[in-house]
Amino acid sequence: MYSELVYPHPFSRELFRRLNQFLAMPTINETEWPFGSLSSGELATNVREDEDAFYVEMEVPGIKPEEIDLSIIGTELQVKITRSPAKESKNGRYLRRERVFGNTVRTITLPIDSAPKEMDATIDSGILCVRLRKPEEAKVQKITVNPK
Repeated sequence: MYSELVYPHPFSRELFRRLNQFLAMPTINETEWPFGSLSSGELATNVREDEDAFYVEMEVPGIKPEEIDLSIIGTELQVKITRSPAKESKNGRYLRRERVFGNTVRTITLPIDSAPKEMDATIDSGILCVRLRKPEEAKVQKITVNPK
């Protein structure tokens, strides 16, 4: 049925695709999402943990290390990216312009009560990797059960 649709404008197919993509997004309240806001979908992010640290892996293709500002505010990691605009071309005109420029901020709330003590970050092949060591009180404490 969709193959029979006639799109009156060359960008109509793309607009319908984006509308369908938007409507298919899950509706999650930001306060219910444990790792912060989903509003900046352009920075796809994975957050994982092990016994000693949290790891934040974020897609930042084409971003240089000097364009990234990382901050810890309490138990939140704030990633601010500043994209410089590309040089305008004097020849021709744009038919599509999707690349965004300016500032993008992503805040990730960590599920701990106190700020991490040690942090480091690397960027490789467009993936920003941030390691946040857990404070001692956030680590799992083992309790030994002794016979009576």
